[in-house]
Amino acid sequence: MPAFIKSKKQKLLTVLREIGHLVVGNILVALGFDLFFAGNSIAAGGFGGLGLVVSHYLPVSVGTVVFVVSIPVLVWSFFVQGWRYTLSALASTAALSLFTDLFAPLPTVTNNLILASLCGGALYGLGAAVLVRGHVSGSGTDLLGRLLITKFRVLTLGIFVMLIDAAVILLSVFTFGDLETGIYAALSIAVCSWVTDACINGFNKAYLFQIITDVDADVLSQAVAERLERGVTLVPARGMYRGEPHNLLLAVVSPGQVYDMKDILRELAPDAFVVLSPASEILGEGFHGVDVTVPVKNLKNE
Repeated sequence: MPAFIKSKKQKLLTVLREIGHLVVGNILVALGFDLFFAGNSIAAGGFGGLGLVVSHYLPVSVGTVVFVVSIPVLVWSFFVQGWRYTLSALASTAALSLFTDLFAPLPTVTNNLILASLCGGALYGLGAAVLVRGHVSGSGTDLLGRLLITKFRVLTLGIFVMLIDAAVILLSVFTFGDLETGIYAALSIAVCSWVTDACINGFNKAYLFQIITDVDADVLSQAVAERLERGVTLVPARGMYRGEPHNLLLAVVSPGQVYDMKDILRELAPDAFVVLSPASEILGEGFHGVDVTVPVKNLKNE
């Protein structure tokens, strides 16, 4: 297959994958809102929560409010982030508005506020994780937070989003006159955050072995490569107490390989000093992670 045809095919697959993540992610968020939050007046932050408050006073749908409120934010995004990022954010906003109104006739699954908070927050978190893993530009408070941080760098993105969500929750408390639902809204946001982080990093967990030994590094690394198919990095080290040189070996393995790695060490380096620590968001050969620190506009389709 010619290189240019292969390149076009890869770009097409990348675009289709991003569209799939955009659709699925926003469907999950919309279902979380319509099935659990809307019927229980839980304004769990975001523009969806703001839409719930506005629709209490005006005969407009939540989806319409979400889209209208997002317009000035999208205009600001165009000047700050550029048209590519803003176009993706516009598509995500339109999808969320559409699905929120489309699923609005669905019945509320439960009126138990604890269950509604947990289940709705979980769906919100799943949807957010799908969007992040698909490198889809955010919408709502996420987009607004990314814009605010470009002007006010004294705070982090997480704090900006938290402050915006807190303002929406306070507004909902005054609107519905119910402090309890405001507390449950805060619980939903906490669940959403936990689920998002778990989905992004939870499936990419690994463990880092830091091994200090005088055993031949080539013998140990060869055993690891043959039995576990993992690489080992050698770092020259010196013990500060006696000033003697040692080998510091670094190896990252999957959770299922931890005991196999321990068996190798017991067999070949029984006197080694070993530090075992959990690691997440592993990027590189053998591990497939998501670097959430890279702005979407800087990610190039390959």
